[in-house]
Amino acid sequence: MSRQIVLMTGCSAGIGLATAKHFSLDPDQRYIVIATIIAMSEKNDLVTAVGDALNKTIFIEELDVTRDTDITTVVERTLKEYGRIDILLNIAGICSVSIPERMPRDMMEKMFNVNVFGAIRLTQAVLPQMKRRKTGKIIVISSIAGRTAWPYLEVYSSNKFALEGYFEALAVGLRAFNIRVCLVEPGGVKTYILRESIKSIEHLLQDGSIEENDRRQLEGLAGIIAEDKGPTKVTSETVAEAIMTRCIDLEKPALRHFLAEEFYENVQAGLADMTGEKAVASSQGMF
Repeated sequence: MSRQIVLMTGCSAGIGLATAKHFSLDPDQRYIVIATIIAMSEKNDLVTAVGDALNKTIFIEELDVTRDTDITTVVERTLKEYGRIDILLNIAGICSVSIPERMPRDMMEKMFNVNVFGAIRLTQAVLPQMKRRKTGKIIVISSIAGRTAWPYLEVYSSNKFALEGYFEALAVGLRAFNIRVCLVEPGGVKTYILRESIKSIEHLLQDGSIEENDRRQLEGLAGIIAEDKGPTKVTSETVAEAIMTRCIDLEKPALRHFLAEEFYENVQAGLADMTGEKAVASSQGMF
């Protein structure tokens, strides 16, 4: 059986790095991985992680998902070299915690460009050859924040809600082409993004001008995130394993893969109530 060609984003750290390592070190060498990062200056951890697999089962390329020219270049080069892309993994993402009325417009636009439009544009570039071949898999890293919105993460939550809506709709249309879409929904994963979120909250709490209710709820959010630092919480490696076992190894995987069991009741509250009030009350209770 020929190796499957895998194109991935966000491979310099966190879930992307762990997943690139998982695929490239597959004992049966079933995959050729095109692991993309925003700049070659960020490749060191990935190079160390994959070891001797580098330039054998994994190849590192630069790709800024906010640049259409980068997307076109990488996709066309991959198709020229291998003739196809079997699996697309949209993993690249950024996050910012903020008092909602203080979030700068440029940061909001940056987050949407990376987290939403980057994933959509790359998917658009890969889809034509998948449709012609009537086969393929598209995996998107969403979040618990794409199922139940989080205060002070309003823009990040809206990013993930947008991904959920777009790729759910896409999944419906692509079933006729034998193409499967998977939305992977972790909770707090121990990554650089999680550490930076905690730092952002600590910085906000040092600002004496913020409203007392904001301060209290930010402290609650910090506590929730800090709990995710425990050894039993989801790691990048467990997300990578879930991608493999739930999305790749199955011929017809489900659309959604929820990896945040500790928040199951909050999500259920939202799904069971058409008014949204139960979801709000459930989330308020956490803070």
